[in-house]
Amino acid sequence: MATERDLLDLLGQRYTKVREGTLADRYVRAEHVRRHLGYSRRQFVADFIALDKYPGGDGSGLAIHWHEVKVSRSDWLSELRQPEKSEAFTRFAHYHWLVVPTSGIVGVEELPPGWGMLVIHGLNDPRLRARIKAKRHEPEPLPLDLSINIASAAQRTGARELGRRDAPTAYVGTWDPKCSVCGAEGPCEWHQVRAWREKNER
Repeated sequence: MATERDLLDLLGQRYTKVREGTLADRYVRAEHVRRHLGYSRRQFVADFIALDKYPGGDGSGLAIHWHEVKVSRSDWLSELRQPEKSEAFTRFAHYHWLVVPTSGIVGVEELPPGWGMLVIHGLNDPRLRARIKAKRHEPEPLPLDLSINIASAAQRTGARELGRRDAPTAYVGTWDPKCSVCGAEGPCEWHQVRAWREKNER
């Protein structure tokens, strides 16, 4: 059975997209984002937030995607009993997503209006696929404290990602691979450690 960590890794994979011909990753990824600064008050935590930096032409870009990760039926039912937890974030996001290992965890009729649902698809190369597509909302302006917490969580997430997977490869101007983090010749020994070791152990 998939764990929360498995689903977070798959979200990181889903929201990694280096634009062709550049080093620019389309998304900013942030795991475990706290709603408020400080530790003295009751805290709500968003499992995963992705910021889409690409304007696009279809109106789907420049958006905040909020994700709630659930790995069991009981976990989801607990979420339904405290809607204030998700509402602390959904009011500031364009898209609201429930992320589950299988669609059997939640009944479609139980999803709040406009929510989408991402489910694991495939065994050998698992990916998250939209079982139900989220509808775009017009959110409230992002509060300063939440903006700061997203930035802080994104910084932690970026450092954590390098311990779990190599940075994507980019091709800028030539067919020679580049590290999408620093632009060095790929594979880079700092940000693409696994590929670098494999190349140098041959």
